[in-house]
Amino acid sequence: MQGPVRTASLIQPPIVVIPIDRWSNITRQGIEFAARLSSEVIAIHVEPTEHSELLQAEWEHYVERPFRAASKEPPKLHFVPSPYRFVIVPTVQFILDVSNKNPARSIIVVIPELVENRWYEYFLHNQRGRLLEWVLLARGNERIFTVSAPWHIGERTPTSHS
Repeated sequence: MQGPVRTASLIQPPIVVIPIDRWSNITRQGIEFAARLSSEVIAIHVEPTEHSELLQAEWEHYVERPFRAASKEPPKLHFVPSPYRFVIVPTVQFILDVSNKNPARSIIVVIPELVENRWYEYFLHNQRGRLLEWVLLARGNERIFTVSAPWHIGERTPTSHS
């Protein structure tokens, strides 16, 4: 059914959720991108991993300090328990909970991804992100959107046609 744009839904900005594993350039770029989309950014880290305590310290240093220095509210970091080391199910449940608690808002899930120089290497590093996107499409709702934040590894050189 066709219809006009519903401007009432544009009143509140989206909530951006970004799943992170550890602090890295990929995570940094994903956070920077997420902060451009909304002032309300929630990073989630599924535990247990060996990075949790280190991640908290790095978060304070690399995220909270720069945001506060810029007089901006820093993204929140949530640790989500997962006793069986499942990552996708607790991440999806967290996102669904955020959506249910905020029925008037859209949720944008930023999925940081590593982009390799060779196409076939992509499949080695990005399975979790693709799986998360597929599960959110299947179990999510019309207010949950996914977007990838690619981090290109290495330098790309233009191909010459001789």
